[in-house]
Amino acid sequence: GGAGGGGPDNNNNNNDNEDPRQRYLQMAYERTRWIGPYLATVTMLSMIILVPAAVYRAASLGRVDVGAFDSALVMVLGTVVMSLRLVYLHLTHWHMPDVQKYVVRILWMVPLYSVQSYLSLRFHDARIYIDAIRDFYEAYVIASFVYYLMELLGGQERLVEILQSKDASLGHHKFPFNYVLNTWEMGTEFMLQCKHGALQYVVMKLLATILCFMCQAAGVYGEGEFSWATAYPYMTFVMNFSVMYALYCLVMLFHAVNEELCNPINWRPLGKFLCVKGVVFFTWWQGVVIYYLRAHGIISDIGTWSAGEVANGLIDFCIVFEMVFFAIAHSFTFSYKEYLPSRYTSNLAAAAAASAADTEGGGGGGGEHEGGGAGAEYQPPAIRTLDRPLSFQDAFWSSTVPRETLNDIQRLRGGVDETLARATDPGAISMRSMAGGDDDELESVTRNLV
Repeated sequence: GGAGGGGPDNNNNNNDNEDPRQRYLQMAYERTRWIGPYLATVTMLSMIILVPAAVYRAASLGRVDVGAFDSALVMVLGTVVMSLRLVYLHLTHWHMPDVQKYVVRILWMVPLYSVQSYLSLRFHDARIYIDAIRDFYEAYVIASFVYYLMELLGGQERLVEILQSKDASLGHHKFPFNYVLNTWEMGTEFMLQCKHGALQYVVMKLLATILCFMCQAAGVYGEGEFSWATAYPYMTFVMNFSVMYALYCLVMLFHAVNEELCNPINWRPLGKFLCVKGVVFFTWWQGVVIYYLRAHGIISDIGTWSAGEVANGLIDFCIVFEMVFFAIAHSFTFSYKEYLPSRYTSNLAAAAAASAADTEGGGGGGGEHEGGGAGAEYQPPAIRTLDRPLSFQDAFWSSTVPRETLNDIQRLRGGVDETLARATDPGAISMRSMAGGDDDELESVTRNLV
């Protein structure tokens, strides 16, 4: 008995000796998690003190631009500190790689917006080039959020099963979209349409960015000028429709699966949805309002800044200001704690207990999810969860390369109808339950798509 009891201890000691670097990293992670709340508090207090100080200094100098530069810099530093801390916590607790890679891509949006808006404010002569990169990442985030929702539901195949059990009316379009869009069949088509709507904005934004650079170099872009001889109004008109359709597809998907995102495991989808859509809403509509004020002479020249530069500076300063609050919101809505194995296991246990109670009570709540009869027990989707997180380096690289986005852009380049005509298959895109044939037929369908 003594020998048996000593064996595990010896093994543990050997493991400790074999991996001192892992122990050091674990200690670093624990310290980072401990100082995190204090760091966030110090950051917020610093901004509360330094921003008014920067404004006071600018007022004493009689320089509005200096006040804008200094106060914006303080807010950018605060935003970056809070955002990087949250990203770091995710990368060091990488237990759900299929889900968290999209979370990190979404989290990068806030510091990226903040830094690029400050650079646009500070170096306003190069604003067009800087903002074009920021706007492209906005499209990338919308697509990442669509993929994120899919993974929370267990992946594309599982999502299609959920959509097939839904009421067909969810595929009907409301006014005015019903005049230009056909009804989406619940299942594969609905999922592909939502994915295609997000990805088309990524492609359109990339093309618009390249075209913007070319027109600006040729001197015909004319940002903020609604003239027949400039490219700005035409590009704005086209991109308005593109972003509107992308957001519409996102709303359609969110509305269709909101119940599954809240029950039996509550992923708090509404807060996440508002964080993503809120950034797009504020950055877009405040720009429209400010350009309207400038066009009607309410915003005029200030010092050496023209009315157009003042309007653009206001847009950038507003974004810097707003990103502080989005960084705070992200720390609550996209917390790394949601993806810890202990949290996920307890959520699954609670969901199983609730489902068992409903079944015993004769509720039969699982039937509507699975399409089965009354009393069928609903099983929440299984998400790949690692007991031991990936290393920081592996987690970082897995979150940076958007292979699935590039692959799906390639597969959906001919549109949803062409993809459905080639196969009844969504994204990767092989779905055994949808192929309706034997394994050889399914393999042939998948090979044709790849």
